[in-house]
Amino acid sequence: MTILNSRTRKFLLGSVATFVFSGAALAQGSLDSQADIRIPAQSLDAAITDLADQADIAITANIAHLSDLRAPTVSGTMSVREALSELLRGTNLTYRTLSDGSIAIEQVTMQSDEIIVTGTRLDPLNLLQKGATDSLTGLSLSLLETPRAASRVSEITIDRYGMQDVDDLLAAVPGTFTASFFGVPGNLNVRGTLADTYFQGFKRIENRGNYSSNLSAASYVEVLRGPSSPIYGPGKVGGLLNFVPKTARGENSKYVDELSGSLNLTAGSYDKTVFSGEISIPAGNGGFHFFGEHEDSDSYYQNIHPKHTNLQGTYVGDISDQWSVEFNVMYFTESGRIQTPGWNRVTQDLVDNGTYVTGRDTDITDLDGDGYLSYGEIDAAIGSFYGLSNIRQIAEYYGYALPEFALDEGVGTTTLDGSQIFADEGDYNNTDTITGYAALERVFSDDSKLSFQFFIDDMENERFNSFGFAADYEATALEGRISYAFDASLGDNLRADSVVGIAHRRHDAKQYESFLSGYLAFDRRDLSFGATGGDRILAPNMVDGEPAWDSRRDMKWNSSSVFGMTDIKLFERFSILAGLRYDYFDLQAINTGETVFGVADTLVEDESGAVTWSISGRYETPFGVTPYITYAEPRSLESSQTGGVSEGTIGSGLYISPSKLKEAGIKFSILDGNLFGSLAYYEQYRRQTDMLGNISGTTAEGFETEIHWLATDNLSFTSSFTKQETKVDAPGAGRGEYLQVRPDQFGVDPVLGYGGTFAINNAGYLPYLADGYTLTTIPEIVASLYGTYTTNPFTFFGGNAKAGITAGGSYVSETGGIFENDIVLPSYTLAKVAAFVEFEQFTLSVNVDNLFDKRYFTPSAEVYKEVAVMPGLPRIFRVNLSYDF
Repeated sequence: MTILNSRTRKFLLGSVATFVFSGAALAQGSLDSQADIRIPAQSLDAAITDLADQADIAITANIAHLSDLRAPTVSGTMSVREALSELLRGTNLTYRTLSDGSIAIEQVTMQSDEIIVTGTRLDPLNLLQKGATDSLTGLSLSLLETPRAASRVSEITIDRYGMQDVDDLLAAVPGTFTASFFGVPGNLNVRGTLADTYFQGFKRIENRGNYSSNLSAASYVEVLRGPSSPIYGPGKVGGLLNFVPKTARGENSKYVDELSGSLNLTAGSYDKTVFSGEISIPAGNGGFHFFGEHEDSDSYYQNIHPKHTNLQGTYVGDISDQWSVEFNVMYFTESGRIQTPGWNRVTQDLVDNGTYVTGRDTDITDLDGDGYLSYGEIDAAIGSFYGLSNIRQIAEYYGYALPEFALDEGVGTTTLDGSQIFADEGDYNNTDTITGYAALERVFSDDSKLSFQFFIDDMENERFNSFGFAADYEATALEGRISYAFDASLGDNLRADSVVGIAHRRHDAKQYESFLSGYLAFDRRDLSFGATGGDRILAPNMVDGEPAWDSRRDMKWNSSSVFGMTDIKLFERFSILAGLRYDYFDLQAINTGETVFGVADTLVEDESGAVTWSISGRYETPFGVTPYITYAEPRSLESSQTGGVSEGTIGSGLYISPSKLKEAGIKFSILDGNLFGSLAYYEQYRRQTDMLGNISGTTAEGFETEIHWLATDNLSFTSSFTKQETKVDAPGAGRGEYLQVRPDQFGVDPVLGYGGTFAINNAGYLPYLADGYTLTTIPEIVASLYGTYTTNPFTFFGGNAKAGITAGGSYVSETGGIFENDIVLPSYTLAKVAAFVEFEQFTLSVNVDNLFDKRYFTPSAEVYKEVAVMPGLPRIFRVNLSYDF
């Protein structure tokens, strides 16, 4: 039995001493004796200590079973049986009386006559309704106590649902539909806004399709809808995903006490091949955990060959009774997952029937026969204008279809297969990341805690897309944080748990890109015919053997911060959660590129401060329902693909983005903790400024539900529902976002225009968009329902076995473009099923996605939302064999 801290030591030693020395052992019949109980919401081990003191009883437990769990408020005159049932509800714990009359708290497994059931059933997916986390607010609260819409997805849920990357979270987490960002699942989209990704509570570098956000190395992930806590720094108003890595923390002890691990092999459709393994090694009063995974697969999509390696190492342990440490390092490298917009030449007939307009333009040709169109070869055919290519025509500058844009070879129609997307063998998207975290903590005798934390994230990405885009990214983020957490009480009716601290973050970014000069042509390629030298555009432009990038941005910023967060409990059941943060930013950037709209070759600098604050109120009713309300005004940096802030954004003085959140909801845990979840209504606003200084704002509102029902010890159900609308506020005439558009939206016959590119420099150029519009790339309704059945353990061929199945589906309503009478992508429902069998140390699992082979499409994000769609994956299966040791 491991002793965690002084309060736990009091629980273990004090209550046992009462039994041994006073002889006041509890008789079984006195479980029904009445007592005046006053236990506030707090950690479960502290709550059990209070119950032992107030009822004068002896209680024993394995501390590993109580750690990281929260207990609700329990108040009133009641029996010990009632109080224990309330405290343990929803924890996967129960209790029984021993022969000596003491009470033992145990995990729920197979029930026997000795066990007194609390009413809460076994949770097969470890949904953690009472699990304590400080990643969401900065204070140790459970999901039920957190006055915000939040979800936690455990490692078991990730396995049972067959989740591989962040896009798969749609099945379990409301508000997380993410439009295709060039086919790479990078950052999650939450509530219609790109969210931030965190690692152990620290913000990672922006990942807008740089690499896939793999979930395999996670112990669990948390999704907070709405801005981050003031403790964690400026964050986007939409939300965040926090990744918590696997460690050597034990299930029945604080740390692993024996060598253990697993080996896994996954094989599936389209030569899916993944090897992984992990091992936990005890080391004194702590332990190491190592994880590794390698994938080398093909794909349904042509020329997409995902290949990645993920290596992770952690150490957790105690230096002494008061000091503990943790170290995490994760290395991830990926190639073959090429960025692709998907299908080009999009029409309603293509979406509905697969009918694709064929044809190629031979007026712009590969003169030197190297297989690519150089900038010079394009200029030779159609010329340029002050360094900007005439292959791109912009409405505001009186653009029109040049004769050379017309398709003049192989014109007709055909049926296009979903695998035929815009991806070429010569395209690439290569990324390397290294992420590190270190923490040193001291717990004092009064249970206050001093923490020193350090974080580093480094990313390098090189990419080329043969429609004419290329980029070279490097970024490094360093952050240090010192915090002190403590609690204070003023009488019986006022108590506060608080944390205060300081932080400093440094961000360096290199962002070299080629696209501003306009040498881009997405619709030139006939996908049914394949790539040719007449539609591959070489980028960046090469001058004397060196890349001449359109943009060469070198950016740096620093922030120094002070923050505080407090959870004030009044009269046992009412709580106020308030947070305040001040950031002082120092920023600089320079652009030495060949095509610069704005200040070129000059260092632009500025500095400013920003205040972020939030306040919430919640009331914990005696019957398991907790209504809450939240208001927040976060401030975040207007960062780019690499997390830097551009010279244009700094120069405009609009690099600090103001946001607002209003949210009201209900958390509930009823039916003995077997039905739990949340309902939330929100309104949020965010002002955005792009790298060229264009200003736009988005306003979103929606309603979300998340429900988990433990129907029996073997059967459970999860469901989520989102109804939302995200609007772009009126940008005004001549303002707003840049959009590439289809020839027909430019007033051009597609056959006469597919050889070129058409664009609107600002959405406000069109009167009906200047007054604001709805982002229909975000579906109005998303819903999911899944059920899981797990057998009781049984004997099979003389060995222990268990089996289970998870099945369900997700519904997504129709999406489309933002223009009047635009293309509509129909609604769809995707079903999936997963089954597993455990036999001794082996587990065989099978996953089938898109069970009924539904044809569907995902809209593209940002500038390509009008000209591209991503055809969805067909029926896909995976088989995994694992061996545990």
